[in-house]
Amino acid sequence: MPDFEFFDFLVVGDIATEFIIDLRNQSHQNVIGGPLLYAAGGLRCWNDRIALVSHTSINNRHALERIKKKYRIDFQGVHFYNKDCDDRQFLGYVSPNEVVIENPVAFYSSRKLCFPKDLAGYKKNESEIQVNGKSKYYPEEFPIHYRDISAALICPANFSTQIQLSTILLNASTKNLVVLSSPQYMNLSNFEAMPILLKDLTAFVTTSDQIRNLFRNRTTSLWEMADQLCSLGCEYVVISDDVNGFYLFDRNSNRRIQSPAYPVECLDPTGMLASFCGGFLAGFKKNYDAIEALTHGIVSASFTCEGSNPFFGADAIPGLHLNRLKLVRELVKKI
Repeated sequence: MPDFEFFDFLVVGDIATEFIIDLRNQSHQNVIGGPLLYAAGGLRCWNDRIALVSHTSINNRHALERIKKKYRIDFQGVHFYNKDCDDRQFLGYVSPNEVVIENPVAFYSSRKLCFPKDLAGYKKNESEIQVNGKSKYYPEEFPIHYRDISAALICPANFSTQIQLSTILLNASTKNLVVLSSPQYMNLSNFEAMPILLKDLTAFVTTSDQIRNLFRNRTTSLWEMADQLCSLGCEYVVISDDVNGFYLFDRNSNRRIQSPAYPVECLDPTGMLASFCGGFLAGFKKNYDAIEALTHGIVSASFTCEGSNPFFGADAIPGLHLNRLKLVRELVKKI
């Protein structure tokens, strides 16, 4: 039986088995993560009543059951398959902004770390199919009681999958929909098709590198890029920048809002932007204020980069979230 009869938030995305070498040169093996769980962790810093939809290996069932029991997150929308599919991901960090995702044997050797036997035979998946082995979703895969959820987040996926998911959700009861971009489609060749994805979104979240790749040779101003994407149909565009933190463009009021990241030592950047999106959605649902959404997202991301666990922030000392929120509110500025 689910912990709740009704849910406030829905997250759709991939689950992965991660092998991480963090910025302290510490190895983390068989971490059940992926953008879906990091987004859920960012949400769980502020709220419960969270439901998830994904496709994943039956091998992850026990780990997800433990997460459900501890954090009261609903996994009825997670569909397990029995076929062999490699959901492993290797992430070796050189710096907060530089990560190695290929040739893990050489990376472990260079760091004088023991190579995990569970990573043997690993090859980076170059196909359009996501780590879950299945890229398409259908309305019937969403439990009936999920279809009344008004706030939803779509994690990175290929272009057609995100369009398909946004159509399913917006045709249901979703009023506030956030989409996190993927480098798979953020390039100049897909520029003309972007209105299909952006129409009726609450927020589109991306990185400065990805949006520059999308706008290549059209403009060099991040604010102009955000303005143009908003004009295609979404209310807000949020850009995460390695140097300057976060930019938020508000289509309705033409506001430009900027904030640095929370000043904390980053130990493991894995899942930071997905966690930000979870916090952003939680903050927006409170009073539909974009600045509050931005500050909640920044705090969620700050916790995620301090540990190698999607729910590291949810386990933080009570009251610490609100203390950080107070500081971030003072850092936000309108431009």
